[in-house]
Amino acid sequence: MPMPQTHRFHVRIEWTGTTPPNMKWALPVWTPGSYLIREFSRHIDRVHASSQSQKLAVRKLDKATWVLEDLGNISTVILEYDVFAYELSVRTSYLDNQRGYFNGANVFLYPDTDVAYDIELEVIPPYSHWDVATGLTRLNKPGYHYAVPDYDTLVDSPVECGVFQRHSFMVDNVEHELIFTGFDEIDLSALLRDLPPIIQSAKDIVGTPLPYNRYVFLVYGSIESGGGLEHKNSASIIFDRFMLHDPSKYPRVLALFAHEYFHLWNVKRLHPTNLGPFDYQHEVYTPLLWVLEGWTDYYAWILLVRAGVVDVFTVLDHFAESLRLLDLLPGRHVQSLVEASQDTWIKFYRPDGNTPNITISYYHKGALVALALDLTLRKATGGRDSLDTVLHFLWMTYGDQGYPDSAVDEALVRVGGPLMRQRLQQWVYGTDDLPDDLFNVVGLKLLKEFKDAHQKVPFTGIITEKSATDTVIIKHVLKDSPAEKAGLAPGDEWIALNGYRIRHDNLPGRLAQCAANTSIQVSVFRQHQLQTYSLTLDPPRPDAWRFITDPNASEEARQQFSQWLGAPYP
Repeated sequence: MPMPQTHRFHVRIEWTGTTPPNMKWALPVWTPGSYLIREFSRHIDRVHASSQSQKLAVRKLDKATWVLEDLGNISTVILEYDVFAYELSVRTSYLDNQRGYFNGANVFLYPDTDVAYDIELEVIPPYSHWDVATGLTRLNKPGYHYAVPDYDTLVDSPVECGVFQRHSFMVDNVEHELIFTGFDEIDLSALLRDLPPIIQSAKDIVGTPLPYNRYVFLVYGSIESGGGLEHKNSASIIFDRFMLHDPSKYPRVLALFAHEYFHLWNVKRLHPTNLGPFDYQHEVYTPLLWVLEGWTDYYAWILLVRAGVVDVFTVLDHFAESLRLLDLLPGRHVQSLVEASQDTWIKFYRPDGNTPNITISYYHKGALVALALDLTLRKATGGRDSLDTVLHFLWMTYGDQGYPDSAVDEALVRVGGPLMRQRLQQWVYGTDDLPDDLFNVVGLKLLKEFKDAHQKVPFTGIITEKSATDTVIIKHVLKDSPAEKAGLAPGDEWIALNGYRIRHDNLPGRLAQCAANTSIQVSVFRQHQLQTYSLTLDPPRPDAWRFITDPNASEEARQQFSQWLGAPYP
Protein backbone atom coordinates (compact mmCIF):
# COMPACT_ATOMS: atom_id res chain seq x y z
CA MET A 1 0.00 0.00 0.00
CA PRO A 2 2.61 2.55 -1.09
CA MET A 3 0.04 5.30 -1.83
CA PRO A 4 -2.96 4.75 0.47
CA GLN A 5 -4.63 7.97 -0.67
CA THR A 6 -5.29 6.24 -4.02
CA HIS A 7 -7.21 3.45 -2.24
CA ARG A 8 -5.12 0.80 -4.00
CA PHE A 9 -3.37 -2.18 -2.49
CA HIS A 10 -0.37 -3.36 -4.45
CA VAL A 11 -0.05 -7.15 -4.38
CA ARG A 12 3.15 -9.00 -5.23
CA ILE A 13 3.02 -12.80 -5.37
CA GLU A 14 6.25 -14.76 -5.63
CA TRP A 15 5.68 -18.37 -6.65
CA THR A 16 8.57 -20.79 -6.26
CA GLY A 17 8.23 -24.38 -7.32
CA THR A 18 6.70 -26.45 -10.08
CA THR A 19 5.02 -24.44 -12.82
CA PRO A 20 2.97 -25.86 -15.70
CA PRO A 21 3.57 -24.45 -19.21
CA ASN A 22 0.46 -22.30 -18.83
CA MET A 23 -0.34 -21.35 -15.23
CA LYS A 24 -3.80 -20.06 -14.29
CA TRP A 25 -4.46 -17.66 -11.43
CA ALA A 26 -7.98 -16.77 -10.27
CA LEU A 27 -9.72 -14.46 -7.81
CA PRO A 28 -12.80 -15.62 -5.86
CA VAL A 29 -16.15 -14.25 -7.00
CA TRP A 30 -17.61 -14.43 -3.47
CA THR A 31 -16.39 -14.56 0.10
CA PRO A 32 -17.41 -17.28 2.58
CA GLY A 33 -20.12 -16.14 4.97
CA SER A 34 -21.62 -13.69 2.46
CA TYR A 35 -23.59 -15.61 -0.12
CA LEU A 36 -23.63 -13.37 -3.19
CA ILE A 37 -21.55 -13.32 -6.36
CA ARG A 38 -19.74 -10.00 -5.96
CA GLU A 39 -17.28 -10.08 -8.88
CA PHE A 40 -14.29 -8.87 -6.87
CA SER A 41 -12.08 -9.07 -9.96
CA ARG A 42 -13.61 -5.84 -11.27
CA HIS A 43 -11.32 -4.00 -8.84
CA ILE A 44 -8.09 -5.54 -10.17
CA ASP A 45 -5.89 -3.79 -12.73
CA ARG A 46 -2.28 -3.56 -13.95
CA VAL A 47 -1.72 -7.30 -13.86
CA HIS A 48 1.80 -8.20 -14.95
CA ALA A 49 4.30 -11.01 -14.37
CA SER A 50 8.03 -11.60 -14.58
CA SER A 51 10.76 -14.13 -13.88
CA GLN A 52 14.34 -13.12 -13.18
CA SER A 53 13.58 -9.63 -14.53
CA GLN A 54 12.16 -11.08 -17.74
CA LYS A 55 8.60 -10.05 -18.57
CA LEU A 56 6.11 -12.90 -18.91
CA ALA A 57 2.98 -12.98 -21.04
CA VAL A 58 -0.27 -12.57 -19.09
CA ARG A 59 -3.67 -13.07 -20.70
CA LYS A 60 -7.07 -12.66 -19.09
CA LEU A 61 -8.98 -15.88 -19.64
CA ASP A 62 -12.37 -15.01 -18.15
CA LYS A 63 -13.90 -12.53 -15.69
CA ALA A 64 -11.78 -13.71 -12.75
CA THR A 65 -8.93 -15.77 -14.25
CA TRP A 66 -5.57 -14.84 -15.72
CA VAL A 67 -3.15 -17.24 -17.41
CA LEU A 68 0.63 -16.95 -17.53
CA GLU A 69 1.65 -18.47 -20.84
CA ASP A 70 4.75 -20.23 -22.20
CA LEU A 71 6.51 -20.59 -18.85
CA GLY A 72 8.77 -23.41 -19.98
CA ASN A 73 11.04 -24.61 -17.17
CA ILE A 74 10.73 -21.48 -15.05
CA SER A 75 10.66 -22.25 -11.32
CA THR A 76 10.10 -18.73 -9.95
CA VAL A 77 7.28 -16.45 -11.05
CA ILE A 78 6.47 -12.97 -9.76
CA LEU A 79 2.89 -11.83 -10.33
CA GLU A 80 1.89 -8.24 -9.49
CA TYR A 81 -1.30 -6.20 -9.65
CA ASP A 82 -3.28 -3.43 -7.96
CA VAL A 83 -6.59 -3.76 -6.13
CA PHE A 84 -8.91 -0.79 -5.68
CA ALA A 85 -10.30 -0.93 -2.14
CA TYR A 86 -12.77 1.69 -0.99
CA GLU A 87 -15.87 -0.10 0.25
CA LEU A 88 -16.47 0.05 3.99
CA SER A 89 -17.88 -3.33 4.99
CA VAL A 90 -16.78 -6.52 6.72
CA ARG A 91 -16.79 -8.54 3.48
CA THR A 92 -14.80 -6.19 1.23
CA SER A 93 -11.57 -4.19 1.50
CA TYR A 94 -10.79 -0.59 2.32
CA LEU A 95 -7.75 1.68 2.17
CA ASP A 96 -7.14 5.37 2.76
CA ASN A 97 -4.52 7.41 4.60
CA GLN A 98 -6.17 6.62 7.95
CA ARG A 99 -6.72 2.88 7.78
CA GLY A 100 -6.30 -0.28 5.73
CA TYR A 101 -8.39 -3.43 5.90
CA PHE A 102 -8.50 -6.37 3.53
CA ASN A 103 -10.24 -9.69 3.05
CA GLY A 104 -8.26 -12.33 1.22
CA ALA A 105 -11.07 -13.18 -1.20
CA ASN A 106 -11.02 -9.60 -2.53
CA VAL A 107 -7.27 -9.32 -2.84
CA PHE A 108 -5.33 -12.56 -3.36
CA LEU A 109 -5.26 -14.57 -6.57
CA TYR A 110 -4.79 -18.30 -6.16
CA PRO A 111 -3.08 -20.77 -8.52
CA ASP A 112 -4.97 -23.46 -10.40
CA THR A 113 -2.81 -26.35 -9.23
CA ASP A 114 -3.10 -29.65 -7.42
CA VAL A 115 0.33 -29.14 -5.89
CA ALA A 116 0.20 -28.40 -2.16
CA TYR A 117 1.89 -25.15 -1.19
CA ASP A 118 2.66 -23.12 1.91
CA ILE A 119 2.11 -19.38 2.06
CA GLU A 120 4.03 -16.62 3.77
CA LEU A 121 2.24 -13.27 3.89
CA GLU A 122 4.15 -10.03 4.30
CA VAL A 123 2.17 -6.86 5.00
CA ILE A 124 4.02 -3.58 4.39
CA PRO A 125 2.23 -0.59 5.97
CA PRO A 126 2.66 2.78 4.25
CA TYR A 127 3.67 4.57 7.45
CA SER A 128 6.06 3.59 10.20
CA HIS A 129 3.53 4.38 12.95
CA TRP A 130 0.91 1.98 11.54
CA ASP A 131 0.40 -1.37 13.23
CA VAL A 132 -1.01 -4.62 11.78
CA ALA A 133 -3.50 -7.03 13.37
CA THR A 134 -4.82 -10.39 12.16
CA GLY A 135 -5.66 -13.86 13.40
CA LEU A 136 -2.70 -15.29 11.47
CA THR A 137 0.43 -16.50 13.27
CA ARG A 138 3.22 -13.93 13.10
CA LEU A 139 6.71 -15.14 12.23
CA ASN A 140 9.82 -14.15 14.15
CA LYS A 141 11.12 -11.78 11.48
CA PRO A 142 11.49 -8.01 11.18
CA GLY A 143 8.33 -6.45 9.82
CA TYR A 144 4.95 -8.11 9.54
CA HIS A 145 5.36 -11.67 8.26
CA TYR A 146 2.73 -14.37 8.81
CA ALA A 147 2.61 -18.12 8.32
CA VAL A 148 -0.41 -19.35 6.36
CA PRO A 149 -0.99 -23.11 5.94
CA ASP A 150 -3.23 -22.84 2.86
CA TYR A 151 -5.31 -20.52 0.69
CA ASP A 152 -8.54 -21.19 2.62
CA THR A 153 -6.84 -19.88 5.76
CA LEU A 154 -5.56 -16.83 3.87
CA VAL A 155 -9.11 -16.01 2.76
CA ASP A 156 -10.39 -16.66 6.28
CA SER A 157 -7.97 -14.23 7.96
CA PRO A 158 -8.76 -10.55 7.40
CA VAL A 159 -6.08 -7.99 8.21
CA GLU A 160 -6.43 -4.57 9.87
CA CYS A 161 -3.75 -1.91 9.42
CA GLY A 162 -3.44 1.52 10.98
CA VAL A 163 -3.45 3.16 14.40
CA PHE A 164 -5.77 1.31 16.77
CA GLN A 165 -6.33 0.30 20.36
CA ARG A 166 -5.27 -3.20 21.31
CA HIS A 167 -6.84 -4.94 24.32
CA SER A 168 -6.81 -8.55 25.44
CA PHE A 169 -8.25 -10.91 28.02
CA MET A 170 -7.94 -14.60 28.83
CA VAL A 171 -10.62 -17.29 28.84
CA ASP A 172 -9.50 -20.81 29.81
CA ASN A 173 -5.87 -19.66 29.45
CA VAL A 174 -6.46 -18.71 25.81
CA GLU A 175 -5.76 -15.15 24.66
CA HIS A 176 -8.57 -13.13 23.12
CA GLU A 177 -7.46 -9.93 21.45
CA LEU A 178 -9.61 -6.93 20.58
CA ILE A 179 -8.53 -4.42 17.95
CA PHE A 180 -10.54 -1.19 18.06
CA THR A 181 -10.25 1.30 15.19
CA GLY A 182 -12.20 4.54 15.33
CA PHE A 183 -12.99 4.35 19.04
CA ASP A 184 -10.92 7.28 20.30
CA GLU A 185 -12.41 8.85 23.42
CA ILE A 186 -14.95 6.00 23.70
CA ASP A 187 -15.21 4.13 27.00
CA LEU A 188 -14.74 0.43 26.22
CA SER A 189 -14.83 -0.85 29.80
CA ALA A 190 -18.35 -2.33 29.63
CA LEU A 191 -17.58 -4.27 26.47
CA LEU A 192 -14.29 -5.55 27.87
CA ARG A 193 -16.16 -6.64 31.01
CA ASP A 194 -19.02 -8.39 29.20
CA LEU A 195 -17.24 -10.32 26.45
CA PRO A 196 -15.39 -12.90 28.62
CA PRO A 197 -18.56 -14.37 30.21
CA ILE A 198 -20.23 -14.48 26.77
CA ILE A 199 -17.33 -16.53 25.43
CA GLN A 200 -17.43 -18.82 28.47
CA SER A 201 -21.17 -19.36 27.99
CA ALA A 202 -20.68 -20.24 24.32
CA LYS A 203 -18.01 -22.77 25.22
CA ASP A 204 -20.31 -24.32 27.83
CA ILE A 205 -23.02 -24.97 25.21
CA VAL A 206 -20.71 -26.97 22.98
CA GLY A 207 -19.11 -28.63 25.98
CA THR A 208 -15.57 -28.98 24.67
CA PRO A 209 -12.33 -26.96 25.05
CA LEU A 210 -11.84 -23.84 22.95
CA PRO A 211 -10.72 -24.99 19.48
CA TYR A 212 -8.11 -22.28 18.87
CA ASN A 213 -4.89 -20.96 20.39
CA ARG A 214 -5.78 -17.28 19.95
CA TYR A 215 -8.87 -15.34 18.87
CA VAL A 216 -9.03 -11.80 17.46
CA PHE A 217 -11.93 -9.36 17.15
CA LEU A 218 -11.24 -6.71 14.47
CA VAL A 219 -13.66 -3.91 15.35
CA TYR A 220 -14.29 -0.70 13.43
CA GLY A 221 -16.43 2.15 14.74
CA SER A 222 -18.66 3.73 12.13
CA ILE A 223 -21.91 5.69 12.07
CA GLU A 224 -22.82 4.80 8.48
CA SER A 225 -22.67 1.01 8.26
CA GLY A 226 -22.62 -2.08 10.41
CA GLY A 227 -22.39 -5.84 10.39
CA GLY A 228 -20.12 -8.74 11.10
CA LEU A 229 -18.36 -11.57 9.32
CA GLU A 230 -17.19 -14.75 10.97
CA HIS A 231 -13.80 -16.40 10.61
CA LYS A 232 -12.22 -19.47 12.14
CA ASN A 233 -10.21 -17.67 14.81
CA SER A 234 -11.26 -14.07 14.27
CA ALA A 235 -14.25 -11.89 13.48
CA SER A 236 -14.70 -8.59 11.66
CA ILE A 237 -17.27 -6.29 13.25
CA ILE A 238 -18.53 -2.81 12.36
CA PHE A 239 -21.04 -0.83 14.39
CA ASP A 240 -21.90 2.72 15.43
CA ARG A 241 -19.41 3.51 18.18
CA PHE A 242 -21.97 5.57 20.08
CA MET A 243 -24.19 2.52 20.61
CA LEU A 244 -21.84 1.57 23.44
CA HIS A 245 -23.23 4.44 25.50
CA ASP A 246 -26.91 3.90 24.65
CA PRO A 247 -28.52 1.43 27.09
CA SER A 248 -31.30 0.65 24.60
CA LYS A 249 -28.82 -0.27 21.85
CA TYR A 250 -25.93 -1.78 23.80
CA PRO A 251 -27.51 -5.28 23.96
CA ARG A 252 -27.55 -5.32 20.14
CA VAL A 253 -23.80 -4.66 20.15
CA LEU A 254 -23.26 -7.59 22.51
CA ALA A 255 -25.51 -9.80 20.37
CA LEU A 256 -23.46 -8.90 17.28
CA PHE A 257 -20.25 -9.97 19.03
CA ALA A 258 -21.92 -13.14 20.35
CA HIS A 259 -23.30 -14.01 16.90
CA GLU A 260 -19.97 -13.72 15.10
CA TYR A 261 -18.15 -15.50 17.90
CA PHE A 262 -20.59 -18.44 18.02
CA HIS A 263 -19.98 -18.95 14.31
CA LEU A 264 -16.53 -20.32 15.14
CA TRP A 265 -18.41 -23.54 15.89
CA ASN A 266 -21.64 -23.24 13.93
CA VAL A 267 -20.39 -22.58 10.35
CA LYS A 268 -16.62 -22.35 10.57
CA ARG A 269 -16.17 -25.83 12.01
CA LEU A 270 -19.57 -27.49 12.23
CA HIS A 271 -21.00 -27.14 8.74
CA PRO A 272 -22.43 -28.97 5.72
CA THR A 273 -19.81 -30.80 3.69
CA ASN A 274 -19.79 -28.37 0.76
CA LEU A 275 -19.08 -25.30 2.92
CA GLY A 276 -15.36 -25.90 3.20
CA PRO A 277 -13.10 -26.38 1.42
CA PHE A 278 -14.77 -23.92 -0.93
CA ASP A 279 -15.52 -23.53 -4.59
CA TYR A 280 -14.60 -19.87 -4.96
CA GLN A 281 -15.79 -19.53 -8.56
CA HIS A 282 -19.42 -20.60 -8.26
CA GLU A 283 -22.41 -20.43 -5.95
CA VAL A 284 -22.32 -23.04 -3.20
CA TYR A 285 -25.88 -24.02 -2.36
CA THR A 286 -27.11 -25.34 0.97
CA PRO A 287 -30.63 -25.78 2.40
CA LEU A 288 -29.25 -25.20 5.89
CA LEU A 289 -28.58 -21.48 6.24
CA TRP A 290 -31.55 -21.39 8.61
CA VAL A 291 -29.37 -23.52 10.92
CA LEU A 292 -26.04 -21.86 10.21
CA GLU A 293 -27.32 -18.30 10.59
CA GLY A 294 -30.71 -18.69 12.28
CA TRP A 295 -29.52 -20.90 15.14
CA THR A 296 -26.48 -18.67 15.58
CA ASP A 297 -28.71 -15.61 15.84
CA TYR A 298 -30.89 -17.38 18.41
CA TYR A 299 -27.93 -18.38 20.53
CA ALA A 300 -26.43 -14.89 20.28
CA TRP A 301 -29.26 -13.62 22.50
CA ILE A 302 -29.44 -16.71 24.70
CA LEU A 303 -25.73 -16.31 25.45
CA LEU A 304 -26.25 -12.78 26.74
CA VAL A 305 -28.67 -13.77 29.47
CA ARG A 306 -26.81 -16.97 30.36
CA ALA A 307 -23.65 -14.89 30.70
CA GLY A 308 -25.47 -12.50 33.02
CA VAL A 309 -24.72 -9.41 30.92
CA VAL A 310 -28.40 -8.57 30.25
CA ASP A 311 -31.59 -9.32 32.16
CA VAL A 312 -34.16 -11.89 31.01
CA PHE A 313 -36.68 -9.32 29.79
CA THR A 314 -34.13 -7.78 27.42
CA VAL A 315 -33.97 -11.12 25.63
CA LEU A 316 -37.69 -11.85 25.92
CA ASP A 317 -38.52 -8.41 24.50
CA HIS A 318 -36.19 -9.11 21.58
CA PHE A 319 -37.94 -12.40 20.80
CA ALA A 320 -41.40 -10.81 21.14
CA GLU A 321 -40.52 -8.01 18.74
CA SER A 322 -39.02 -10.53 16.30
CA LEU A 323 -42.28 -12.48 16.36
CA ARG A 324 -44.26 -9.29 15.70
CA LEU A 325 -42.09 -8.29 12.75
CA LEU A 326 -42.36 -11.76 11.21
CA ASP A 327 -46.14 -11.61 11.59
CA LEU A 328 -46.18 -8.48 9.38
CA LEU A 329 -44.59 -10.22 6.40
CA PRO A 330 -46.80 -11.91 3.78
CA GLY A 331 -43.67 -13.74 2.61
CA ARG A 332 -43.80 -15.97 5.69
CA HIS A 333 -46.60 -17.93 3.98
CA VAL A 334 -44.83 -17.98 0.61
CA GLN A 335 -41.23 -19.05 1.20
CA SER A 336 -40.04 -21.81 3.52
CA LEU A 337 -36.78 -21.66 5.44
CA VAL A 338 -35.24 -24.28 3.16
CA GLU A 339 -36.24 -22.26 0.10
CA ALA A 340 -34.87 -19.08 1.67
CA SER A 341 -31.55 -20.84 2.25
CA GLN A 342 -31.37 -22.03 -1.35
CA ASP A 343 -32.40 -18.64 -2.77
CA THR A 344 -29.92 -16.57 -0.79
CA TRP A 345 -27.71 -16.14 -3.86
CA ILE A 346 -30.45 -14.28 -5.74
CA LYS A 347 -32.75 -12.79 -3.11
CA PHE A 348 -31.37 -12.20 0.39
CA TYR A 349 -28.66 -9.70 -0.58
CA ARG A 350 -30.79 -8.07 -3.30
CA PRO A 351 -33.92 -6.81 -1.56
CA ASP A 352 -36.46 -4.75 -3.47
CA GLY A 353 -39.93 -3.37 -2.97
CA ASN A 354 -41.53 -6.80 -3.25
CA THR A 355 -39.16 -8.62 -0.89
CA PRO A 356 -41.47 -8.78 2.19
CA ASN A 357 -44.20 -10.32 0.03
CA ILE A 358 -42.25 -13.29 -1.31
CA THR A 359 -39.39 -14.01 1.07
CA ILE A 360 -38.40 -14.42 4.68
CA SER A 361 -34.98 -14.03 6.27
CA TYR A 362 -33.29 -17.26 7.33
CA TYR A 363 -31.64 -15.16 10.05
CA HIS A 364 -34.91 -13.76 11.39
CA LYS A 365 -37.28 -16.71 11.03
CA GLY A 366 -34.43 -19.18 11.48
CA ALA A 367 -33.76 -17.77 14.95
CA LEU A 368 -37.45 -17.96 15.87
CA VAL A 369 -37.71 -21.55 14.64
CA ALA A 370 -34.60 -22.36 16.69
CA LEU A 371 -36.46 -20.91 19.68
CA ALA A 372 -39.52 -23.02 18.85
CA LEU A 373 -37.48 -26.20 18.38
CA ASP A 374 -35.63 -25.59 21.63
CA LEU A 375 -38.83 -25.19 23.63
CA THR A 376 -40.42 -28.17 21.86
CA LEU A 377 -37.44 -30.36 22.74
CA ARG A 378 -37.52 -29.22 26.36
CA LYS A 379 -41.23 -30.03 26.61
CA ALA A 380 -40.92 -33.39 24.83
CA THR A 381 -38.08 -34.56 27.08
CA GLY A 382 -39.24 -33.02 30.35
CA GLY A 383 -36.28 -30.65 30.33
CA ARG A 384 -33.72 -33.42 29.95
CA ASP A 385 -32.66 -32.35 26.46
CA SER A 386 -32.74 -29.20 24.35
CA LEU A 387 -31.26 -27.59 21.26
CA ASP A 388 -28.00 -27.48 23.23
CA THR A 389 -28.10 -31.29 23.21
CA VAL A 390 -28.55 -31.34 19.44
CA LEU A 391 -25.59 -29.01 18.87
CA HIS A 392 -23.39 -31.02 21.21
CA PHE A 393 -24.39 -34.25 19.46
CA LEU A 394 -23.60 -32.81 16.02
CA TRP A 395 -20.24 -31.52 17.22
CA MET A 396 -19.26 -34.80 18.86
CA THR A 397 -20.42 -36.78 15.81
CA TYR A 398 -19.01 -34.68 12.97
CA GLY A 399 -16.61 -32.16 14.49
CA ASP A 400 -15.09 -30.03 11.77
CA GLN A 401 -15.24 -32.72 9.07
CA GLY A 402 -18.51 -31.60 7.51
CA TYR A 403 -21.92 -33.25 7.78
CA PRO A 404 -24.54 -34.36 5.22
CA ASP A 405 -27.64 -32.23 4.66
CA SER A 406 -29.76 -34.80 6.50
CA ALA A 407 -27.68 -34.65 9.70
CA VAL A 408 -29.56 -31.82 11.42
CA ASP A 409 -33.00 -33.37 10.90
CA GLU A 410 -31.71 -36.74 12.08
CA ALA A 411 -30.14 -35.22 15.20
CA LEU A 412 -33.36 -33.38 16.09
CA VAL A 413 -35.42 -36.57 15.73
CA ARG A 414 -32.83 -38.58 17.67
CA VAL A 415 -33.05 -36.17 20.60
CA GLY A 416 -36.74 -35.23 20.50
CA GLY A 417 -38.47 -38.20 18.88
CA PRO A 418 -40.86 -38.43 15.88
CA LEU A 419 -42.65 -35.21 16.88
CA MET A 420 -39.63 -33.26 15.66
CA ARG A 421 -40.08 -34.56 12.11
CA GLN A 422 -43.61 -33.16 12.12
CA ARG A 423 -42.41 -29.80 13.42
CA LEU A 424 -39.71 -29.65 10.76
CA GLN A 425 -42.31 -30.24 8.06
CA GLN A 426 -44.45 -27.43 9.47
CA TRP A 427 -41.85 -24.79 10.31
CA VAL A 428 -38.85 -25.52 8.08
CA TYR A 429 -40.08 -27.26 4.93
CA GLY A 430 -43.51 -25.65 5.22
CA THR A 431 -44.74 -22.18 6.07
CA ASP A 432 -46.90 -22.73 9.16
CA ASP A 433 -46.96 -19.98 11.78
CA LEU A 434 -45.45 -20.68 15.19
CA PRO A 435 -48.18 -21.26 17.82
CA ASP A 436 -48.60 -18.71 20.61
CA ASP A 437 -48.96 -21.45 23.25
CA LEU A 438 -45.43 -22.62 22.50
CA PHE A 439 -44.18 -20.62 25.48
CA ASN A 440 -46.35 -22.25 28.13
CA VAL A 441 -43.62 -24.81 28.75
CA VAL A 442 -41.46 -22.07 30.29
CA GLY A 443 -44.30 -20.26 32.06
CA LEU A 444 -44.67 -17.37 29.61
CA LYS A 445 -47.61 -15.72 27.87
CA LEU A 446 -47.36 -13.61 24.71
CA LEU A 447 -49.36 -10.39 24.90
CA LYS A 448 -50.23 -8.37 21.79
CA GLU A 449 -50.95 -4.77 22.76
CA PHE A 450 -50.59 -1.20 21.51
CA LYS A 451 -47.72 1.15 22.30
CA ASP A 452 -50.21 3.96 22.82
CA ALA A 453 -53.79 2.93 23.53
CA HIS A 454 -54.90 6.51 22.83
CA GLN A 455 -53.21 6.70 19.41
CA LYS A 456 -53.84 3.50 17.52
CA VAL A 457 -52.70 3.75 13.91
CA PRO A 458 -54.97 2.14 11.29
CA PHE A 459 -53.24 -0.43 9.11
CA THR A 460 -52.25 0.67 5.59
CA GLY A 461 -49.83 -2.08 4.56
CA ILE A 462 -47.15 0.50 3.82
CA ILE A 463 -43.58 0.30 5.09
CA THR A 464 -41.92 3.69 4.77
CA GLU A 465 -38.48 5.19 4.94
CA LYS A 466 -37.43 8.74 5.67
CA SER A 467 -35.76 10.78 2.96
CA ALA A 468 -32.95 13.24 3.64
CA THR A 469 -35.54 16.03 3.66
CA ASP A 470 -38.00 14.26 6.02
CA THR A 471 -40.41 13.30 3.25
CA VAL A 472 -42.13 9.90 3.22
CA ILE A 473 -40.83 7.34 0.76
CA ILE A 474 -42.90 4.19 0.33
CA LYS A 475 -40.36 1.38 0.60
CA HIS A 476 -42.70 -1.63 0.56
CA VAL A 477 -46.36 -2.24 -0.18
CA LEU A 478 -47.55 -5.44 1.50
CA LYS A 479 -49.51 -7.99 -0.49
CA ASP A 480 -53.33 -7.86 -0.18
CA SER A 481 -53.06 -4.74 1.98
CA PRO A 482 -55.12 -1.55 1.69
CA ALA A 483 -52.16 0.14 0.00
CA GLU A 484 -51.84 -2.55 -2.67
CA LYS A 485 -55.58 -2.49 -3.33
CA ALA A 486 -55.41 1.30 -3.66
CA GLY A 487 -52.66 1.10 -6.27
CA LEU A 488 -49.70 2.53 -4.35
CA ALA A 489 -46.22 1.28 -5.22
CA PRO A 490 -42.69 1.07 -3.80
CA GLY A 491 -40.77 4.23 -4.60
CA ASP A 492 -43.76 6.55 -4.41
CA GLU A 493 -43.07 9.77 -2.49
CA TRP A 494 -46.07 10.32 -0.22
CA ILE A 495 -46.52 14.08 0.10
CA ALA A 496 -50.09 14.67 1.31
CA LEU A 497 -52.89 12.97 3.25
CA ASN A 498 -56.40 14.22 2.53
CA GLY A 499 -54.91 17.24 0.78
CA TYR A 500 -52.59 18.30 3.60
CA ARG A 501 -48.83 17.97 3.50
CA ILE A 502 -47.19 15.27 5.60
CA ARG A 503 -43.69 14.61 6.88
CA HIS A 504 -42.22 11.29 7.90
CA ASP A 505 -42.12 12.24 11.56
CA ASN A 506 -45.78 13.29 11.78
CA LEU A 507 -47.27 10.52 9.63
CA PRO A 508 -48.25 8.14 12.50
CA GLY A 509 -50.05 10.93 14.34
CA ARG A 510 -51.91 12.01 11.22
CA LEU A 511 -53.00 8.44 10.47
CA ALA A 512 -54.12 7.93 14.08
CA GLN A 513 -56.63 10.74 13.56
CA CYS A 514 -58.29 8.71 10.78
CA ALA A 515 -60.88 6.05 11.55
CA ALA A 516 -60.57 2.44 10.44
CA ASN A 517 -62.79 1.37 7.53
CA THR A 518 -62.84 4.92 6.15
CA SER A 519 -61.09 6.14 3.02
CA ILE A 520 -58.21 8.60 2.89
CA GLN A 521 -56.74 10.41 -0.10
CA VAL A 522 -53.06 9.63 -0.58
CA SER A 523 -51.15 12.04 -2.83
CA VAL A 524 -47.78 10.86 -4.14
CA PHE A 525 -45.16 11.74 -6.68
CA ARG A 526 -44.45 8.78 -8.97
CA GLN A 527 -41.78 9.35 -11.59
CA HIS A 528 -42.18 13.10 -10.98
CA GLN A 529 -45.91 12.99 -11.71
CA LEU A 530 -48.46 13.93 -9.04
CA GLN A 531 -51.05 11.21 -8.47
CA THR A 532 -53.77 10.72 -5.85
CA TYR A 533 -55.18 7.38 -4.66
CA SER A 534 -58.10 6.46 -2.42
CA LEU A 535 -57.08 4.06 0.36
CA THR A 536 -59.54 2.35 2.73
CA LEU A 537 -57.93 1.87 6.14
CA ASP A 538 -57.95 -1.47 7.96
CA PRO A 539 -58.29 -1.67 11.76
CA PRO A 540 -55.12 -1.05 13.78
CA ARG A 541 -52.86 -4.01 14.49
CA PRO A 542 -51.14 -4.43 17.87
CA ASP A 543 -47.68 -2.91 17.64
CA ALA A 544 -46.33 -3.82 21.09
CA TRP A 545 -45.85 -7.54 21.67
CA ARG A 546 -44.32 -8.67 24.92
CA PHE A 547 -43.91 -11.71 27.12
CA ILE A 548 -45.24 -11.79 30.66
CA THR A 549 -44.83 -14.43 33.31
CA ASP A 550 -47.82 -16.61 34.10
CA PRO A 551 -48.83 -16.28 37.78
CA ASN A 552 -50.30 -19.78 37.53
CA ALA A 553 -47.16 -21.33 36.04
CA SER A 554 -46.32 -24.73 37.46
CA GLU A 555 -43.13 -25.42 39.35
CA GLU A 556 -41.99 -27.54 36.41
CA ALA A 557 -42.48 -24.60 34.01
CA ARG A 558 -40.51 -22.32 36.32
CA GLN A 559 -37.66 -24.83 36.43
CA GLN A 560 -37.78 -25.19 32.65
CA PHE A 561 -37.45 -21.41 32.36
CA SER A 562 -34.37 -21.38 34.60
CA GLN A 563 -32.75 -24.23 32.68
CA TRP A 564 -33.50 -22.49 29.38
CA LEU A 565 -32.12 -19.02 30.14
CA GLY A 566 -29.82 -19.85 33.03
CA ALA A 567 -31.59 -17.31 35.22
CA PRO A 568 -34.29 -17.45 37.92
CA TYR A 569 -37.92 -17.32 36.90
CA PRO A 570 -38.85 -13.63 37.32
